[in-house]
Amino acid sequence: MADLDSVTHRKRVLVVDDEPKFCYVVAGFLLGRGYETLVASNGDEALQKMEQFNPEVVLMDIRMPGRSGFEVVKEARARFLPPRIIMMTAVDSSSAIDEAKNSGADAYLCKPIDLNDLERLIATI
Repeated sequence: MADLDSVTHRKRVLVVDDEPKFCYVVAGFLLGRGYETLVASNGDEALQKMEQFNPEVVLMDIRMPGRSGFEVVKEARARFLPPRIIMMTAVDSSSAIDEAKNSGADAYLCKPIDLNDLERLIATI
């Protein structure tokens, strides 16, 4: 029987983006690094999976069909024990960064994302 102290906790990460290839590349990379991962393709699915999966970190695209990432973050902060949230977008603008912070995001990344930088960020938040 394993000693509880020897069992390492694997952070659960939810990857939310309407581009399936992006989700699976990022989720596959993180899975290979020992994280538990799950993907969602829109805001409603993200909220549902947050409730079921209880991720510690959510990587959230800003621009998606239906609810924007900003809307999802605000609702998640109101409904759940909030995970750490990293917003991401292809748009590198100070207004998007400000809106991400105002919506409750913990960090912000611009696409294309360096996967090693993402892993370091996840480990520190």
